Amino acid sequence: MNYFNLLKNEWQSLSKKVLSQPWANRIVSGKVTRAEYCSLLREIYFHTRENPQIQAAVTPYFRNNARTVVKGFLKHAIAETGHDQLALQDLTTLGVETADFEKQRPLPATTALLAFPFYTIQYESPIRYLGYLFFLEFLPTQAGPQFMRGLSDAGIPIEAMTFLHDHSTIDMGHNKLMEKYVEVLITSEVDLELVVDALKVTADLYVKMINDSFERGLASEGKTVHEAL
Repeated sequence: MNYFNLLKNEWQSLSKKVLSQPWANRIVSGKVTRAEYCSLLREIYFHTRENPQIQAAVTPYFRNNARTVVKGFLKHAIAETGHDQLALQDLTTLGVETADFEKQRPLPATTALLAFPFYTIQYESPIRYLGYLFFLEFLPTQAGPQFMRGLSDAGIPIEAMTFLHDHSTIDMGHNKLMEKYVEVLITSEVDLELVVDALKVTADLYVKMINDSFERGLASEGKTVHEAL
């Protein structure tokens, strides 16, 4: 059974729902504000800062044949380091002071998104981490180009899209790695169900993070979400 194709089919169905959200429509249509984009970049910074260590943290739980992907997982994690700095670079380009960001805390929704993989790795099944990783790797490659066009239409300079640009291109290679991970780690329909559920949970939490970041961005302009739609 080709578990990768089955998982990718689940992703395709889920991505349609994710990309039909109001926040996605605002980006694609060029209606997103600079304040919303900056607010989102702030949460992306906090989120991506932790991801390399989360990916490395799952490897001690791999046993038997699963150990064959440890090297790839660790190399993948290393490749993800420094991506948080791209978000900071984009914010700096937009005139945001980021010097004290390390002392700040993310939105609760971002904390929840980060807490999920830690919890599922330690207390449920390390296999479920694949659902989290799959969502994060495939979303930028599917939506990145149209998001960048929408941001440009909204007046965001291309120099302030380094994070999105890199993930729209680099993650294409990471998507190929996912095939190997799935081939080795998903060995039954039970495993597949665990990963699909984690994919859906990650999508819900990611959408919540974006919604909340946009709401904060609009609030900084004295607007509400209802007024912006």
